[in-house]
Amino acid sequence: MLPDFAQTAPQPESDRREEEAPAAGRPWPAGRSARVVVGLALLAGVVLRFLAPSALWLDEAQSVAIAHSNLGGLFSALREDGAPPLYYVLLHGWTSVFGTGALAVRALSGVFSVLSLVVAWALGRHLGGPRVAGTLTLLLATSPFAIRYASETRMYSLVVLLVLLGAAAVTWAVRRPGPWPVVAVGLAGAALMLTHYWASYLLVVVGLLALAGLRRHRAVALRVLAGLALAGLLFLPWVPTLLWQLRHTGTPWASVGGLESITSALGGWQGGGQVAAVLLGNTFVVLAVLALVAVPSGPVVRLGVTASPARWALLALSVGTLLVAGLASMLTSSAIAARYTSVALPAFLALVALGLTTLPGRRTRAAVLALCVVTGLGVSATQVRDPRTQAAAVAAALRSAAPGDTVLFCPDQLGPSVSRLVSPDLDLVVYPDLGPADRVDWTDYAKRNAGYPPLVAARVSARAGDHPVYVVTGHGYRVPSDADCAGLLTDLAQLRGEPDQLVRRNSHIDEDMRLHRFPAPATVGG
Repeated sequence: MLPDFAQTAPQPESDRREEEAPAAGRPWPAGRSARVVVGLALLAGVVLRFLAPSALWLDEAQSVAIAHSNLGGLFSALREDGAPPLYYVLLHGWTSVFGTGALAVRALSGVFSVLSLVVAWALGRHLGGPRVAGTLTLLLATSPFAIRYASETRMYSLVVLLVLLGAAAVTWAVRRPGPWPVVAVGLAGAALMLTHYWASYLLVVVGLLALAGLRRHRAVALRVLAGLALAGLLFLPWVPTLLWQLRHTGTPWASVGGLESITSALGGWQGGGQVAAVLLGNTFVVLAVLALVAVPSGPVVRLGVTASPARWALLALSVGTLLVAGLASMLTSSAIAARYTSVALPAFLALVALGLTTLPGRRTRAAVLALCVVTGLGVSATQVRDPRTQAAAVAAALRSAAPGDTVLFCPDQLGPSVSRLVSPDLDLVVYPDLGPADRVDWTDYAKRNAGYPPLVAARVSARAGDHPVYVVTGHGYRVPSDADCAGLLTDLAQLRGEPDQLVRRNSHIDEDMRLHRFPAPATVGG
């Protein structure tokens, strides 16, 4: 949400000139060839949103498993998963029409992301005219972060779309009195909180900005605050589930964050740590700073602190949201992940777009924008091409398994991505309780996985009987630890003999896996 309370009353002439200056001159972009290039860049960004490796990784497979349940099972599963329901309900309806294939389930995120481009254009025009609109749309279209999560079966593309729609609702409330803009703000805010809990940090910042505007723009600020209050009321029915999740689910796979929320966000927004991505991230930071300290003045740019309330609001909604998230992480011992920062991405890219349009000279602006666009597309092409899991390799190796063979996953977090790819005739179970492998139950997860129960290996061996035992392990998991799974392998080897390693770890893949095959008892010793 990008509230601009300064728009509610006539601005000083100097402020208006500063906001309008970047959009002055020729329309954006100039010339037929430039429009063709821009169109191709937009097309490339859209196409990349629908390209991804075939196999879903844990979070995606978990999302599909939850959404493919009936609605009653869906809400029960979400209690164990720790997420709010809106995305899963939408995915439930989507899969009922288009099925659960990888391309089908990822396409929903792609559709959300493409719709975001349309809303970004409209908001950019309001923020700074056609040039800012075009720049913001191009930056979002070629954003490595936006493209990555447009090609994943997760809620982050929906978050970006809802933030932009929320910004449009707030803009409407700022410009127009009456109840309907307030209702729009409330619906957008509630939808955001029902999609991802980090939306609450953004809404806190929006509320603080509204409170800050009470003195000068009382009526407008009250409309926005009323919309936020309505969002809270609409969210109330989900609060009992949220409270249960806070007590029983969490993120045992990650460490507690803090101010790392800012560096984590930048790393995600730039597309990782490769040289091109770091160059893009540094360029974004410089342009965002220029939006705050560069004042266009003809063919040159003079430095000085901007007087534009809109730009400072964008800073608060991007960096401020991340600071609130970091503080909440420290206070509640909750984790931070780059993908959660999707709530702050639109405001940051809007600030970058404003900074870019302050650069002197059309050619300079075009060159810097081209650098961002080409680099963003290049980094994104790498991201969507690289596999995110070794589930496909493990599933291919398991084709030789016979019906009834036992496959054990340690940790259970490897189960969902493999389960959807293998024969249902296999006996798929997870460490340590030998439960089903299609979905992870995060309820009291760390407590349930504390320490290695020595009898697990014996139970698995007895369960398999005369069949071989296949064990899928990973690397770098905090709960259960690598040592726990190593102990399991050692005990199984004592019971059944040394295993064959059918799939070796690929360290270049985030969700790497190994597949071990322990022989049936009758074949031990040759």
